[in-house]
Amino acid sequence: MRRYLVALSAICCLAVAGCSSSSTPPDSTTSPSASVESTGSAASGEATGDAGAPGTASCDQIKDLPTEKLAARLLGVGVTDYASAEQAVDLGVRHLFIGSQTDKSILNGQGDPKRSLAELQRRAGEPLTVSVDEEGGLVQRLTSLIGELPSAQQMAQTMTPDQVRDMMRVHGEKMRALGITVDFAPDVDLAGGQEISDNAIGSRAFSADPQTVANYGRAYAEGLLQAGITPVLKHFPGHGHAQGDSHKGEVKTPPLDQMEQADMIPFAQLVSIPGVDVMVGHVEVPGLGAPGTPSSINPAAYELLRKGGYAGAPGFNGVVYTDDLTGMKAVTDKYPGGLAAVAALSAGADISLAAAGAVDIPTVVKEISAAIDDGRIDRARAVESAQRSCR
Repeated sequence: MRRYLVALSAICCLAVAGCSSSSTPPDSTTSPSASVESTGSAASGEATGDAGAPGTASCDQIKDLPTEKLAARLLGVGVTDYASAEQAVDLGVRHLFIGSQTDKSILNGQGDPKRSLAELQRRAGEPLTVSVDEEGGLVQRLTSLIGELPSAQQMAQTMTPDQVRDMMRVHGEKMRALGITVDFAPDVDLAGGQEISDNAIGSRAFSADPQTVANYGRAYAEGLLQAGITPVLKHFPGHGHAQGDSHKGEVKTPPLDQMEQADMIPFAQLVSIPGVDVMVGHVEVPGLGAPGTPSSINPAAYELLRKGGYAGAPGFNGVVYTDDLTGMKAVTDKYPGGLAAVAALSAGADISLAAAGAVDIPTVVKEISAAIDDGRIDRARAVESAQRSCR
């Protein structure tokens, strides 16, 4: 709760300053136009039930968890219904992803209270992180429950940043009422061509201009934070000028020095917002780490994000997610099954996202656990990631 209040206070100050100056795609956040520390942990305590926010003691106890329970905390798991969510929680998973295939009756207030997110939290004995892709336009999962959002392109063309901030605060409050605590948005990729239609991200991009993307991305994130929802900036280091579809195979961007002059500028400006998290995409960036390595499994990408320096960026201490690792051939062709999660976590991710439900979660937990035991994933760093993500 303390983290949430500090971040909320800071973001409200930023908002005041800002006012005074003026067909369903797959559950992966890079689907083309066809899925300071984070506050989401504290936020989820309020959103999902009656247990309240976690105390410092519960987060500190993570270091003493059995290895398989620790491994489970490093996963974000897509769930289809209450039974699959219950299985994940019993395994020790503390991050549930609500996708297009999820039975929405498990959301708070939508069905049987005994088969809801609030009940799952009581079963877990601690707050859960509950995430969703709710960008607007082509990528939104809760339309039937809380209404539609315009696309990022429409927001930038028809609204001011202040209007976007207000809209996302209201929308975020509706998400909170359902039990959602994390939104994998805003998408701060650039439109890579002369027109948004030339770009794989499509209407999910605010603009081709880095500063416009940063301005609208900031307003979007601030609105969510005011509602108690953790925003996740995506897809670092930038998907806008990438060529290829990560669902089908490798995706390559321009060289790193060119990325720093354009695609990485919004991230550089926004990672300092108190309370934001970041998602790393599956793009290969020439000049960043080993050739042919997607950023989501590339240690150099995580090191760059953490240390900063790109495009004048500060270092980043919040939670770092992967994009979905289960339905993206850019990664699964190289690392099938749970090996992708192991590769991402050993590279530096805090949470490995298995959103598409294409892998057996108990098996993935065992593979991560084995990697911790044999040193492929450093246990001390795994504990640090789990504590950072402690909600």
